[in-house]
Amino acid sequence: MTRLIRSEKVRRALILFLLVASTIIAFIPVTQSGFVNYDDPGYVTANQHVRSGLSAAAIAWAFTSTVETNWHPLTWISHQLDCTLFGMDPWFHHAMNLLLHVVSTILLFMAFERMTGEIWKSAFVAFVFALHPLHVQSVAWIAERKDVLSGLFWMLALLAYVEYRKHPTRSRYLSVLVIFALGLLSKPMLVTLPFVFILIDYWPLDHFHPFKETLPPGTRWSEFGRNLREKTPFFILSLASSVVTYIVQQQGRAMISFLVIPFPERVANGIVSYGEYILKTALPIDLAVFYPHPTDTLPLLNVVGSLAGLIVISAANWRWRTRYPFLIVGWLWFLGTLIPVIGIVQVGFQAYADRYMYLPLTGLSVMIAWGVPALAATQRWNRHALKACFAAIVLLMMIQTTLQASYWQNSRRLLEHARSVTHGNYIADNNLGVDLADSGDHAGAIAYLREAIRYDPTNIAAYHNLARSLLATGATDEAVSCYDRIASLGFGNAQMEAFAGSLLAKEGKVGGAIEHYLASLRFNDADVNSRYRLADLYLKAGSPEEARKQCALALKVAPYNSGVHDILGKIDASEQRLNDALREFQEAIRCDSGNADAYNDSGILYDQSGNTAKAWEMFSAAVRVDSMNWNAHFNLGTALAKQGRLDVAEHHWLRAADLNPGFADIHINLGKLYTIQDRIDSAAKQLKLALRLDSANVQAHYNYGNLLLKQGLRDAAASEFADALRLAPAFEPARSALAKLRKQ
Repeated sequence: MTRLIRSEKVRRALILFLLVASTIIAFIPVTQSGFVNYDDPGYVTANQHVRSGLSAAAIAWAFTSTVETNWHPLTWISHQLDCTLFGMDPWFHHAMNLLLHVVSTILLFMAFERMTGEIWKSAFVAFVFALHPLHVQSVAWIAERKDVLSGLFWMLALLAYVEYRKHPTRSRYLSVLVIFALGLLSKPMLVTLPFVFILIDYWPLDHFHPFKETLPPGTRWSEFGRNLREKTPFFILSLASSVVTYIVQQQGRAMISFLVIPFPERVANGIVSYGEYILKTALPIDLAVFYPHPTDTLPLLNVVGSLAGLIVISAANWRWRTRYPFLIVGWLWFLGTLIPVIGIVQVGFQAYADRYMYLPLTGLSVMIAWGVPALAATQRWNRHALKACFAAIVLLMMIQTTLQASYWQNSRRLLEHARSVTHGNYIADNNLGVDLADSGDHAGAIAYLREAIRYDPTNIAAYHNLARSLLATGATDEAVSCYDRIASLGFGNAQMEAFAGSLLAKEGKVGGAIEHYLASLRFNDADVNSRYRLADLYLKAGSPEEARKQCALALKVAPYNSGVHDILGKIDASEQRLNDALREFQEAIRCDSGNADAYNDSGILYDQSGNTAKAWEMFSAAVRVDSMNWNAHFNLGTALAKQGRLDVAEHHWLRAADLNPGFADIHINLGKLYTIQDRIDSAAKQLKLALRLDSANVQAHYNYGNLLLKQGLRDAAASEFADALRLAPAFEPARSALAKLRKQ
């Protein structure tokens, strides 16, 4: 058996088997995980361009879209392909990420073995790539498909470049260039790959000799120039990708201003982040989906300590650059590939991220794979002890990776873990709030969302989500204040302002609603819906001329808008220009025969003019075209009651109460009906409800007094009549009823 294992082919096959098997075993929990509510909605679950699957239109969208403030068309196409093949079953989406990761692992092993001829050292690098817990985020997060897909192209390009270097031909060179371009179309993180090509040219390919003192300086410079010229097309592609990425992220407002995080703070965080990445490589615990940026709270000692450590390691590697070239190559691989995401150009508010180590980690593992045996040779360490350490490291990585992968089971577990290992994690708080709100627990959501805002008072998403949960609990004023805060932060828009206006309008807060609709029109003065709703509010506020002015502006944009003509009809009716009002209502119906409000308003006008038959016809039409229009049901019930059709009237009033239980007049009418029918308990229930909804409603007090009097409760009835007179001293029915009681 030992002799068999010594066979190079068998060893290679055994290593490949162990790489694949251990990776699948370690990442088994991800196949039992669902989608999470952090980025997955934007990339897959709520993205119709992705969910609809592959098509010519979807591919065209992928190449033109800047959704999620990134331009990575191949990533979009890979998601679309998953949806075409597997639908929305998360098992397959996770399995595809894992498959890409496994293939990348194999390619990395092949590339390093081909470069160095060192099978076990190459295996160590591959095992670290496959199993390190820092890579769980890239594999387990469906939205991070761009990581594993671009990683696959990185490894393919690396292997192709090695083949080109060993057997240089134009076709091999072009194949490397094409693979590199495909990688950039998956994620711009690959912009540093040309730099890595230069590093491996120095070691292990021995094609570039910048430090070889036996060569004349002129020869070394000439060699350096040739190397750079060879990489020029790659650098041009990197530059183009960087420019496109910068423009897309700038336009998408993902790039953080230097006013928010100044340059010195970025440099300080970048220095500390390098230290954190090294520490988490050595001790991968307390890993989180998001690490909040410390901004100006980093202790100076941390910055100085990290900087000193980086300088010492860099100086040592430079000193040993000729004797141990793998150290400087691995170190510069690590430092260089992190530059695009180290935070000098800050995108998002993370301090650092596990996923950013998907490619840079290889540099550190190269230093260990070749550095430890070199040190062991000088110290005469036992070879069996090194093998045991190798096995132990692989086993420990498997255990920790399996644990870390288990946190990705669902949003709640992932985010609760993130909160437990970080401080002030407003992203985790916000997304936990969303998860609770989605499950119906708005009270629990509000607590988390308030925490998110406490840690980040400029968190626009948290304000939006808090407003949603506040509305669900009936706290409309607080919800509107959230929208006001968003607007004050400079992130308001026409849709949000109009929505806030509609909320206040429903609450009867006309002044506040007008302010929000005016703000909406400042964003988009061609919004006809906001314009005619504003006109309606001005009419309610007693400003018919301003209402008419808003309608005129709306008609310039949409002369056949049914809603605008309906409002004009209401304005004419308020000014007793009844014929003009009727013409406007008829025009509204002609423009849109499904406009229930126009039918309803016509019915009100006919009812006021004494044409009850025509009023009944209009109210019936309103209910027919919109069975959810509570006002039409209420008015139809009233019209039917006037005709003596009380049973049908009751049906429509009850329907109106179901649709709008907070309108007191519905319950007053039902109470009056039940009083007439001697349904005393039902009448009392409806009138008490009316008074609970509107304690200042004179008619409710009067009707309830009559009901109490009918029950022989004279003192209670007198109290209700007195309350009606207190609210409306000129209300003669209550005065007469109270006087009659006192005479008795």
